Amino acid sequence: MEVIKSNKGGNKICWRGYTYIMKHQGRKRLTWRCKKESSLKCRGTMYTDLNIGHPQIGKVHSHIADKHEVNAIKCTYKMKEAAKRTKTNPAEIYAENVKNLDPQSQARIPPEPIMKRTIRNQRKTEHPASGTSIEGEWCTTGNPDNKRLLLVDDGDENRLVIFATDEGLQNLSKSNEWYMDGNFALSPKGFMQLYVIRVQINGIFVTAVYCLLTKKTQSTYERMLNCLMEKCAEKNIFLDPMYIHVDFEKAVINAIKIVIGEHVEVNGCFYHLTQATHRHIQKMGLTNEYKSDEEFSAFCRQLDALAFLPLCDVAEGMVYLKSIMPEKGSAILEYFDNTYVTGTFRRINSTQDNCIRLRNCPPLFPPHVWNVHNITLNDGDRTNNETEGWNHRFSKIVGHCHPSIWVLITKIRLEVANDETKLAQNAFGTLPRKKKSKIYAELQNKLKNICNEYSRGERDIPNFLKAIAYTIRYLWFLKTIIIYL
Repeated sequence: MEVIKSNKGGNKICWRGYTYIMKHQGRKRLTWRCKKESSLKCRGTMYTDLNIGHPQIGKVHSHIADKHEVNAIKCTYKMKEAAKRTKTNPAEIYAENVKNLDPQSQARIPPEPIMKRTIRNQRKTEHPASGTSIEGEWCTTGNPDNKRLLLVDDGDENRLVIFATDEGLQNLSKSNEWYMDGNFALSPKGFMQLYVIRVQINGIFVTAVYCLLTKKTQSTYERMLNCLMEKCAEKNIFLDPMYIHVDFEKAVINAIKIVIGEHVEVNGCFYHLTQATHRHIQKMGLTNEYKSDEEFSAFCRQLDALAFLPLCDVAEGMVYLKSIMPEKGSAILEYFDNTYVTGTFRRINSTQDNCIRLRNCPPLFPPHVWNVHNITLNDGDRTNNETEGWNHRFSKIVGHCHPSIWVLITKIRLEVANDETKLAQNAFGTLPRKKKSKIYAELQNKLKNICNEYSRGERDIPNFLKAIAYTIRYLWFLKTIIIYL
């Protein structure tokens, strides 16, 4: 005997080649009638206890049993359930389920186009319309606890939605170091990006806040942070991060300084710094030179190596690189100097003596944003790759780009439960520690040693930059390992 659901949500029983639906509930048992009572005037019945167990035959059927039809009914039900549970392609769901049927049962299944339409319709009925506000159970973590999940849903033209449990906000408050990153591929319809804030609690990384943003402007990020600060204050939770890791996005950096404060040390991801340099090499058509000319490639890596110098020595390091610049390196050096070190010069009104006057415009990303000297000495995180790794993992959980907001909420619920489990396991000492690549750990240690040797005066700037450039050459190749370990 197998119990399945009808289209109206009631129970249906498949037993011994017949299908039954509920007829009557008595004090001690349930009476079920044949599904074909109307079409074939069949009076066949069966009985079960109140828990739909211990089946017994009732009145005899007026037609013979048809196990192939019952198999087709059960198969159709499984397809509908798969449509609710997964985002698998309807054609794949259909093929996966019909392949296990015998030919006679396969003949009773509705044609593939009809079943695929049924699967799509089943998914539509599971969720509210995409543009509706988030209400009821969708505001919670779902069964069994139904804890509050929705923190903000500002439903104006520039809609802002923030998801965070009270535990997530507490974790955000406990940590003085945040990791922030956006994911454009996971944004539902009507939003531009899913933006997350991750923190480390007792060595365990968890996602504290999930935000849906319609833009990536400074005002949008300011609004996001202000809403977060205000909602936390209402719950007597106060946020005071000291270090925030972000990508090289000026709008985010400015918003952090304005809303949270100038005291916050904002660190740009070192890997993204190297990637920006490499993209500019490609943009200028110097990829072949970079691959074939060791002198040129070493010079380019020394530009990135400036990040490891003490902040006060970065300008001197740039002066040195200008003095050894190869002929091919002028354009890439000018880009790096203008964007990250010295900035640009803008002509202003000339004086009466006809002298040309220039004003220095600060670089888009000053050295204090991307310098990693102290971070390296303190064994800190020079990159935001841990958050990128999480983005990759969460994208696999969601399963496809631009999900509906209801699918995304469902997956966020799973991630919240996963984070709670990791913290509980860590509290009881049952969570194994994540191991880093041995090769990567050795390279990290080498970078730290080089920085220490410079601090002790054992290396000058030329020697230091060459040593760092040689070492980070291997870190580029290890980027995939860093993210996906």
